[in-house]
Amino acid sequence: MENTPTSTSPSTSPLVGGKWGAFLNLIRYKNLAIIVLTMLVVRYGIVLPMAAHTLPASHLIVELQFPLLAFILLVAATVCISAAGYIINDYFDISADMLNRPEKVIVGKTISRRKAILLHWIFNIVGVACGTIASIAIGHLYFSLIFVFIAGLLWFYSTTFSKEPFLGNVVIALLVALVPLIAAVYELLPLNFMYQRILIGRFQSFEPILLWCFGFSVFAFLYTLIREIVKDIEDLEGDAAYGRNTIPIAFGIKITKIIVLGMFIIAVFALIVVQFLYVAEAFSYLYISLVLTLPTIISAWLFHKAQSAREYHIVSTSLKLILIAGLLFVVLRNFFV
Repeated sequence: MENTPTSTSPSTSPLVGGKWGAFLNLIRYKNLAIIVLTMLVVRYGIVLPMAAHTLPASHLIVELQFPLLAFILLVAATVCISAAGYIINDYFDISADMLNRPEKVIVGKTISRRKAILLHWIFNIVGVACGTIASIAIGHLYFSLIFVFIAGLLWFYSTTFSKEPFLGNVVIALLVALVPLIAAVYELLPLNFMYQRILIGRFQSFEPILLWCFGFSVFAFLYTLIREIVKDIEDLEGDAAYGRNTIPIAFGIKITKIIVLGMFIIAVFALIVVQFLYVAEAFSYLYISLVLTLPTIISAWLFHKAQSAREYHIVSTSLKLILIAGLLFVVLRNFFV
């Protein structure tokens, strides 16, 4: 019989207390803060400096053309719809969570199921409304359908996709990867419209900015996908009792570990390729080597050795920290390069 993670509960940080604390934990306020930080980094850490570098004329001051208020609404839309997704996921996951992490269950205990559904719809409505206004600001009202689509996808993830092997993991990873891309597209469309004649005259474009953001999205997708599968192993006991058919349940832990270790190898290989083909300065080379590649290798080793839910939780946490470190790379690079 193949090894299964023991039922030892993973160590977790204490939840914020009180009703407001329960509400903040329900909407995953820490994850929402990362979303806000990501979008700020895209706007001020990638788009603005790279646009100025693309048009480095002394008489030309490159300014962002996506209004600050519209950007705030775009961030609010992304945060609200993400919060709604967390709420509805907890709503449908009560049974499994009572086995996997009973100390973290909020819906049905501190916050009633009825209030949870109400909060879910409020966040979705506010999110779509904010996204619609932001879309109008760039002259593309139909872009508001993106937020309607994401809200619907999160609903189906909670009710259906999360119970299917691999599909649910890919959906979550794609949604995480969409955050920097959405921020980039909403910034680049008005920016390109404003400076189009100058760009054409100089045979230049803002395409490198989009490629940078796309690269970060791929990084976020891969690490999130690995983390989601690791969390599936961590939650194996509750998911099996609840009737889910996640990857470790469908294929077993041994096969799942082979799949995840293969993804770790792809992640390390991708980081090495970026170092040798796209990095020219010492700071970036050292940062990618010591803060991203080395911790990824260590996480892979810890995952290979992991046996208990607590040990898988450590790997999951380390992957989240690497994701944050990848985000901070963009910020720190602007200071040191």
